[in-house]
Amino acid sequence: MATEHAVAESLRRRMLTELSAGTLPPGARLGSERELADHYGVSRSTLRQVLAALEEAGLVRRVAGRGGGTFVNHAKVEHDLTKVVGVPAYLARQGYSAGTRVVATRMGVADVPTRRALQLGEGDLVVDVRRLRLADGTPFSLDHARFPADRFPGLLEQSLGGSLYELIEKHYGVRIADAEEIVEVVHATDEEAALLAVAVGDALVSITRTTYDTTGTAIEFSHDLFRSDRIRITVRTPGRGLRGASEHSDASHFATISSVPVTG
Repeated sequence: MATEHAVAESLRRRMLTELSAGTLPPGARLGSERELADHYGVSRSTLRQVLAALEEAGLVRRVAGRGGGTFVNHAKVEHDLTKVVGVPAYLARQGYSAGTRVVATRMGVADVPTRRALQLGEGDLVVDVRRLRLADGTPFSLDHARFPADRFPGLLEQSLGGSLYELIEKHYGVRIADAEEIVEVVHATDEEAALLAVAVGDALVSITRTTYDTTGTAIEFSHDLFRSDRIRITVRTPGRGLRGASEHSDASHFATISSVPVTG
């Protein structure tokens, strides 16, 4: 006979699969504990254990009292590393309303990592933009992008609430061709937790990206932090003889995925 832990884990995976399928919109009612326990053929204690885990992960919310039950939260946003596309575009494609709050902007001397990524000289200036991205009005990611100042004069005078890729293509004639990304798992600092509405120490998906134009010149160095309860990373690997599709006709994408232990 299966142990209660095994039954709970089996149910958790089944419900995760059903929730990830996206057939139920945010706010949909799954049912009461009694209804769900009968539906899945498990005890109510096992069901409560699984619902608690799903609620902690931000996938469902439970409401007590008359008219209560278990409701679907926002599904995880799919972030496809095989496509170079701005956040608003892939949020809109998945049915989310995208929003942006500009946290800080400045022009300053590039630090060493930025200088190396963008192949700049010592003392060269970069345009530095930090933005909080929203999906259906709730925090989704914290983006920190840096661009060569001499390549994009007047960038900080433009509207920075939409896709920066679309902005630089429209105003500067620069098209994105390639991007290299490093994906890591980190823990939220005090400031990051406050901005992203998570607890200090919660896991975040960190993506460090260098983006190149059609001439192979690096034009962006960025560091994005995503709420781990709101994003799912996908990578499409083409077979022999196939070429990966892209949001832009010639764009390609390279990703290195690693796990970094965080202490403290």
